[in-house]
Amino acid sequence: MKYINAKNLLPDDLLELVQEYTQGNYIYIPKKDGTRDKWGSKTSYNQELLIRNKHIHTDFLRGYDLAMLSKNYCLSVKSIRRILFSYKKEADKMKDKLQKLLSDNWNIEQDIFQIYPTAWSVGNDYVIKINNNFAKMKRNIVMIKILNECNIPVAVPIPTLSGEDYIECEENFCFLSKKLSGKEIINIFDEKNYLDIAGETGRIIANLHKAFLSCEDKVAFWDNSLLDEMKGWISNVLEENNYKYVTRFDLEESIAELEEAYDKLPKQLIHRDIYYGNILFNNIVNENNIVNDNKSDFCGYIDFDLSQKNIRIFDICYFLMGLLVNRYQNKEYIVKWKEISEEFLKSYDSLNYLQRQEKESMCNVMKCIELLFTAYFIKEKDEVNAKSSAELYYFIRENEAEITEIFTEKC
Repeated sequence: MKYINAKNLLPDDLLELVQEYTQGNYIYIPKKDGTRDKWGSKTSYNQELLIRNKHIHTDFLRGYDLAMLSKNYCLSVKSIRRILFSYKKEADKMKDKLQKLLSDNWNIEQDIFQIYPTAWSVGNDYVIKINNNFAKMKRNIVMIKILNECNIPVAVPIPTLSGEDYIECEENFCFLSKKLSGKEIINIFDEKNYLDIAGETGRIIANLHKAFLSCEDKVAFWDNSLLDEMKGWISNVLEENNYKYVTRFDLEESIAELEEAYDKLPKQLIHRDIYYGNILFNNIVNENNIVNDNKSDFCGYIDFDLSQKNIRIFDICYFLMGLLVNRYQNKEYIVKWKEISEEFLKSYDSLNYLQRQEKESMCNVMKCIELLFTAYFIKEKDEVNAKSSAELYYFIRENEAEITEIFTEKC
């Protein structure tokens, strides 16, 4: 029997309670009467641990400190350190490969460090990104070039010594770009000027959508349909898994509501992955670091791998829903989220008019996005996030009338 380290399994408070009785010993915990392991349960548990650890590593690279990770994942700081260290060996191997690629193809000898699972900072000037999907990478590069021509702040690709936009690296593709200054906002709710930032973000996304309109005839993009996805693979995945997190009735009702409004909703090229990780700012203000008269200066947009043609409000709903992940059970955050949403939409609407039908459909689109994530995480065997996405779906459903009023009457 293989033992499990209690630090990786039990909440800290429970572990401390157990340590009052015994420390440094193996403990056998018997099964409840009448129970036995289901087929594949151990494999599922190991898979969940791998997925959790991957999320911890990604959050760390994004800027979450050890204390934040410890709180978010209910683990001790020592356990967080051990998990992060497990990724170091693989990262060191990749670092050696990338530094050789930079030297051979761009004649760059600067030191590099990882800033995302698929991206590395090259000194203070560049970023090298890794992608295993050629079509997405190519679309990203083309999109960046076009947006740059429209004077939109983006990370412009740097050609190789032979004039290519990218290079092949084993099964992956790499491209180098200029590094935008600034950083992402980790938690807007903790910023003293969160409403100012929300308003600025509304203008930022409105301007991006306006710029996208000039790109549509210059790049081959994926013409996608949220409605087709809902009626297709999302429904199929949820049905195949016996509607374990969302009922069939609720799924079909959400699809029917979307179908009724879908033809009236404006479609255009969208980012498809809008969240604060892909919007960079200078001078982020929080209670520990007040700078530049409470201003947060926008630096630019990154990552257009998922850009596609879809309903315009997908980006807006995706962004606002992203702010609620892991926070919708906190009443203080919910109050702030409503204020942020109102300020964001007012600013967006002032530059890029939102139709009444769009505002009335936003709650439904939010629900559909969470159903999309529920199905996606089920496919990825990430049961924790699948369940969390379903819970967020029901949070929107239960508060739909109040949220819709904010979107339609106050904005």
